[in-house]
Amino acid sequence: MTTLRTKIAMGIYSSVATVMTPLVKYHLAKRITRGKEHPTRYTEKLGHASLAKPKEKLMWIHGASVGESLSMLPLLETFHKLQPDLKFLVTTGTATSARLMEERLPAYAMHQFVPLDLPLAIERFLKTWRPDIALIIESELWPNMIFRTKSHGIPLILLNGRMSQKSAKSWTRASFFIRDLLKQFDLILAQSSTDARRFSELGAPHVKKQSNLKFAAAPLTYNQDHFEELSSSIGARPVWFASSTHRGEEAFLAEAHEKLKSKFPNLLCIIAPRHPERGPEILNEFQGKDLTVSLRSEGTDIIEDTSIYLADTLGELGLFYALSPVVIIGGSLLRKGGQNLLEPARQNCAIICGPEMQNFEEICNEMVDNHAVVKLSEPEDITEQLEVLLSDKSFQQRLAQKAAAYVKDRGQEINAVAGEILQKLPS
Repeated sequence: MTTLRTKIAMGIYSSVATVMTPLVKYHLAKRITRGKEHPTRYTEKLGHASLAKPKEKLMWIHGASVGESLSMLPLLETFHKLQPDLKFLVTTGTATSARLMEERLPAYAMHQFVPLDLPLAIERFLKTWRPDIALIIESELWPNMIFRTKSHGIPLILLNGRMSQKSAKSWTRASFFIRDLLKQFDLILAQSSTDARRFSELGAPHVKKQSNLKFAAAPLTYNQDHFEELSSSIGARPVWFASSTHRGEEAFLAEAHEKLKSKFPNLLCIIAPRHPERGPEILNEFQGKDLTVSLRSEGTDIIEDTSIYLADTLGELGLFYALSPVVIIGGSLLRKGGQNLLEPARQNCAIICGPEMQNFEEICNEMVDNHAVVKLSEPEDITEQLEVLLSDKSFQQRLAQKAAAYVKDRGQEINAVAGEILQKLPS
């Protein structure tokens, strides 16, 4: 039962959203001119379908962006094995994730952009697609989407649920609202015991801890020809890779690289920014340093005096994990919460992360306990730790083997997760 205060709050929220709809449309049009929205499919964000609804039973799965959408793929495969006649509608919000889904979704699944949290857009979407069950991945708690999905009698599950300490604290300021919002879920499968506890403390009645979906993901793919070409260019040079870095981290890591070159003169650093379009901005930050930088987006080769290879391209992390035995986790050095530890673990990398791993807190703690990752106490320790790993091949290999074993052991639980979700599917 939704409380009166929540009904009033939702009434105000929905009214404001409705009034703002013309401005939202104008904003979408502006983004199209800047190349930030799909030129023809943007109407999907207003609830208009660009594909036909399948006749079979339909499961709607929503994830915000690239990471969430990729984590769905092994789950889709498992669902299909357990119930072959079930079809899937996958929604995401970003153009990048849409491109990846177009490439990687199986024939029994389709992609649409998620509608914006506007009453008319959500209603139009739900009436068009009429899903038999809805899954939301991680932390996409949009009020209109959740309340209106439930009002249509659609079973609603939060999968791989994540609730950061910061978000939980913020929600306590509107405890009545988050309690009623979480009550709309028939089941919340939290990705860690810490997340499960936070959901329960906020008032969610149906919470269980599950295995994190990211454990079941396949190793990242890469182009073998590109691998052989870059391997030949690198040769026997020692190399380390900073993956999915955030603004400010690149300059910090470049300074560490400069210090390391005194001991490893031919050392190569590969940096892949979380947002590849920042390549020119990062290159400008490196001006004035005694470093030769090559940009992958410009087709620049790795040559003998290349010191930093800036991998400002999309979808090639697997390639650089395969090339580098030592990996730094981006977003973990300067208060961003960290990126995925499991992807490099699958590719036998020795992993270092900074102190800011809140987004993968439980996984990181378990890997530390299993001696499967080196977690820095301070970002400034990065140079010393890199020197240790680059100098000690035996330690490097042991760390990589421990990481690979950890992720393999935890990836076997997806069948139980899929089976529990299918129990909620109406017969």
